[in-house]
Amino acid sequence: MRRAGMGDVLSGILGALLAKGYSGETALVLGVHLHGCAADALAAGGLGPVGLTAGELIDPARRIWNSWLAH
Repeated sequence: MRRAGMGDVLSGILGALLAKGYSGETALVLGVHLHGCAADALAAGGLGPVGLTAGELIDPARRIWNSWLAH
C-alpha cells in the first residue's frame, strides 16, 4: 500500500462516500476498510502484495462495495 497513487484511490473513495452523504467519521471507517479489503482481495488472488498498483484496487473495491450493499 506504499505505492504511488494509493492515497489518491483512498481519497477518491472517501470523497465518494462523503458525496453520498456519509458523515466524515463513517466515510473514513468505511473507506479505509474498503481500501484495505480491495488490496487483500488482490493479494489473495495472487496479485501482490509486491507490485500491486493503485489502479488495480478500483475493480475489487467496486465489487466489494456492491457486495456490502447487497447484504
